[in-house]
Amino acid sequence: MQDSFSLDELILADRQSTYLVRVTGKRHRLNLLPGDFLVVDKNLPLKKDKLALLVVKGKFRIDLVSEELLRCHEPQSGDFIWGMVRTVVRELK
Repeated sequence: MQDSFSLDELILADRQSTYLVRVTGKRHRLNLLPGDFLVVDKNLPLKKDKLALLVVKGKFRIDLVSEELLRCHEPQSGDFIWGMVRTVVRELK
């Protein structure tokens, strides 16, 4: 028998900085579908080529963190990385 584990501990490691965000549009390049939930942690370190929730021109956007984005990461400009995606949850229908 396996040791038990907690999904809360696995997915919601830091409850104070973790948010659930629902995807509304298709993002084929990122393999995301409408209805998917993103577990976004604002305290995770920024990592190149990992999914992040961005704010661009005042709107949320999901994309991979690029080298350019890491160099130009200036929250005062209004465009910034809001948080890193820890997990994607998809309901199977």
